[in-house]
Amino acid sequence: MKKLILFSFIFGVFACKSIPKEQEIIVGSGGGFANLWQSYTLKSSGEILYRTNKSDSVKVIQKLTKAQTKKIFKAVQGLHLDSLSQSEAGNINHYLVFSEGKKISYKTQWTNPKNVNDSIKMVYQSILEKIKK
Repeated sequence: MKKLILFSFIFGVFACKSIPKEQEIIVGSGGGFANLWQSYTLKSSGEILYRTNKSDSVKVIQKLTKAQTKKIFKAVQGLHLDSLSQSEAGNINHYLVFSEGKKISYKTQWTNPKNVNDSIKMVYQSILEKIKK
């Protein structure tokens, strides 16, 4: 019985593992003739920050639940951006960045949607849809 209680406690602790505070996900796009850029940063706390190169300000526009935040972080980590990283530059670019503070940062950038992995496109779109709700 004691083993069962101990196992349940240990499983519960690891199941509720939180996202390290220094982790963040950035999705954005921009370029073109006017060279306008915008990005959304999802913090481990669930806050979503909006930034554009037209302004120096950063705005908190939304806060996701812990469950939503964990789901997005898990999806991005499942992409293994370290092995899928690409840097295609063109007129209008889209990018997805996963960073863990100053330790790790993986960026994938593309212009032509045909040249990027389908799973990256799917995660990118789902993040934007969640933000724009």
